[in-house]
Amino acid sequence: MNETGRDLWRWRVEQTPERIFLSFEGGEWSYGAFDEDVRRLAAGLASAGVEPGAAVLVALANRPQALQVQLALQELGAVFVPLLAGLTAAELAYPINHSEAALLIAEPEVADQVAGLDCPRLRRVLGVDELPMGDPRPPAPLVGYDEDSLAAILYTSGSTGRPKGVMLRAGSWFSVGEAFADRFGVTEQDTYFLPTTLAHAVGALTALSMTLQRGGRLALVDRFSPSSFWRQVAGAGATYSILFPAHLNLLLEADQGTPARGEHPLRLVITHAYNGRFEDRFGTELATVWGMTETGALCVGSEPGYRGELGDNYVGVPMTDVEAAVFDDRMQPVPVTVPGEIALRHRHVMLGYFKDAEATAATLVDGWVRSGDLGLLDEGGRLFFVGRMKNVIKRSGENISAEEVEGALAEHPDLAEATVFAVPDALRTEEVFAAVVRRPGAPADPRELRAFCAQRLVRWKLPRYIAVLDDALPRLANGKLDRVALRASLNLDRAWDAETEISPRGASGPSGR
Repeated sequence: MNETGRDLWRWRVEQTPERIFLSFEGGEWSYGAFDEDVRRLAAGLASAGVEPGAAVLVALANRPQALQVQLALQELGAVFVPLLAGLTAAELAYPINHSEAALLIAEPEVADQVAGLDCPRLRRVLGVDELPMGDPRPPAPLVGYDEDSLAAILYTSGSTGRPKGVMLRAGSWFSVGEAFADRFGVTEQDTYFLPTTLAHAVGALTALSMTLQRGGRLALVDRFSPSSFWRQVAGAGATYSILFPAHLNLLLEADQGTPARGEHPLRLVITHAYNGRFEDRFGTELATVWGMTETGALCVGSEPGYRGELGDNYVGVPMTDVEAAVFDDRMQPVPVTVPGEIALRHRHVMLGYFKDAEATAATLVDGWVRSGDLGLLDEGGRLFFVGRMKNVIKRSGENISAEEVEGALAEHPDLAEATVFAVPDALRTEEVFAAVVRRPGAPADPRELRAFCAQRLVRWKLPRYIAVLDDALPRLANGKLDRVALRASLNLDRAWDAETEISPRGASGPSGR
């Protein structure tokens, strides 16, 4: 079997056509029945002009059709370009134009937004009820399509203002599932619970690949809901899932519908930071991982049976065929226990960033993906996360570019300066803090500033805290922002908080005093 997601799907359908593949809102589809719809859709899309290598934008909610579209595009050797839900018109316009895609398959609300945008290369928008279905073709090899072929472009926030288009190899859909399933003991008896978006690498890549590698079941829901989570898990008989730390915190805070230890089927949750309270309360084993979209979702992960003995910063050891290293700024390995930049290498890491050779060259070095994260390796090859080198805010599992938020604030006429950074948050891991300097005499009302950003940014990127200052931001001798001095001077309790609507009690300088 060729090691691509396309060939993995074909092989799985041939091996277990009658086994249940997907459950959603009370319905079930076997691998064979779902494949019939996939091949009918592939035939219809081919008749509509979708060719091998063509980029197709997909803005669909978590529903079976979203998986059918993704698998049909793989069947054609086309390039899957998912778009996150809830983006503003400006945020939609960038990936639509940058990807140069001619076709968008979208939910009605996205189609309405796009109708008012200037997207000269976009020729056609199809609604979810307009998917073209043709006569299914017999499965056949796709000439020239192999594990290094471009299969998807996932736009992800990085350290710069504009999202980057991560070009993923077809082989990622083969290897990531094998690596995860091996590490965490996934079998054909397991059911994966998928409450995260299919536009994210976790849903589109890791969850699907694990399911196909072992021939298990995928239980899809429309979104994550703390109040419905355990009921949905029980109804699906779900045994494992990947959740972000914020999800675990929300489930711990829920006061209704939470089962006792042993009263649910969920045996394993894979996450990014060990949470002993969650494991103690629900009796579900927790595993930690560290990886990126750029690594093709390949990861390091904790060993089976890990119980948090190595502390909150431990993330694991390399999975099958994965290499992890810690380098200095010249890409030279640092000694064990010395912090440096985490890098990961595998044959199926990203091809690069779409139409961004400079960023690709800076990130991909001799096959290593430079992460921009700080970490260290101990004598046993175990990786510990230390912090971030780049100005990226990790909120509820989403990467937010501080520069992108700064760019939105900079457009406001009341502001002379703006800087954005992360502050710790017990629920969401990190929150967005904006320190802004108002022009003389300008009101710079925090509520209005946030509303202004909401016209340009999706909700989860908006600053929760805003400190309005009169004095210029502190600078170093070279003119760069002195972030250390600024953070030391700011008082979180004196900033405006969008969640409590508490306004600052005065703001004459950086300290707000």
